[in-house]
Amino acid sequence: MAKPNTLLKRTSNALLDHVATLGGGMLGSDSALARQFDVSRTTVRAALERLIALGVLRREDDGVAIARAPVTADYFDDAETSGPQDQIELIFMQRVLLGDWRPGHVFSEAELARDSNASTVSVREFLIGFSRFGLIAKQPRGGWVLQEFHDGFAAEVADMRELIEMAAINRIPSGQDPDFATAADVMIARHRAIEAALAERYAEFPTLDRDFHLWLIGHLQNRFARDFFDIVSFLFHYHYQWDKQQETERSRIAIAEHLAILLALRAGKRDAAARAMAAHLATSRRSLQAGLRREAA
Repeated sequence: MAKPNTLLKRTSNALLDHVATLGGGMLGSDSALARQFDVSRTTVRAALERLIALGVLRREDDGVAIARAPVTADYFDDAETSGPQDQIELIFMQRVLLGDWRPGHVFSEAELARDSNASTVSVREFLIGFSRFGLIAKQPRGGWVLQEFHDGFAAEVADMRELIEMAAINRIPSGQDPDFATAADVMIARHRAIEAALAERYAEFPTLDRDFHLWLIGHLQNRFARDFFDIVSFLFHYHYQWDKQQETERSRIAIAEHLAILLALRAGKRDAAARAMAAHLATSRRSLQAGLRREAA
C-alpha cells in the first residue's frame, strides 16, 4: 500500500492528466473522482487543493472548474510517486514484460533489490505475496523461478476474470448518473484519442487497458477483485508480448470492444453492455490460448 504522501502525489498527477483530457469545464464531484482514481475522498480533496493553489483549478459556487491547462512543472517526478513496494513491482514487471524472461528463468532477490534500490527484505515480501498465485516459485538461497503457465491455469484465471467483470457491469450506475457520465466520457475520449493515432500510440494501450478494467472493477468496491486484476494483467500482457506482429491489430480490436461496452453503458443499455463485455472477454481468452499454443510450439 502506498504511503499517504506518495498516494497524494500520485493522485495529483492522475488528476492533472484528467484535467488535460477534459480541456475545460467543471470537474465531477469528490465522490466521483474518488471512485475514478480508487482513493478516498480525503485524498481527492487534498489533491484538488494542491491544484487550486497552483492555479490549475478554481473554486466556483457550483463546484471546481478548470482554470488552465496543466504544464510539466505542475507534476511530481516519477520518483516521488513510487513507494518501495511500488518501485519493486515496477522493476519486476519491466523485467518480465519488457525483458527476455521466459518461463524457467531464474532470478535472485539480490538483483531485484539492487535494480529497484530496495532492501532484500522488501523484495522478499513482494515476491512471497506475488508467489501465492503460482506465477513464480521460491528456489534455494534467495532464488526465484518464473513458472510455466499451462492451459488449465490460464482457463482458471479467465473464468475468474469473467465472474468479476460481469459482476462489475451489473454494479455500474445508470448512464444518466452525472458522476458516472463524466467518468465514462473521459474514458471514451481516451480510447478515441489512441484509436485515431494507433500506429504511433499502440504502446500506450496496455496502460489504457489496465485503467479501463480497473475503473470498471472499482464499482464493485472489492479489494480482492482489484488485487486479482494484477494477475490478469500480468498473465495476458506477458503472453501478448511475444507476438509483436499482431500487437497493433490486437489493440485495435480491444479498443473497439471497449468502446462498445462504454457506449452501451453511457446510453444506459446494461444488457447490451453485458453482451459486449462477454464478447470482449471471449476475444481475450482466445488471444491468451493462442499465445500459449505459440509458446508450446
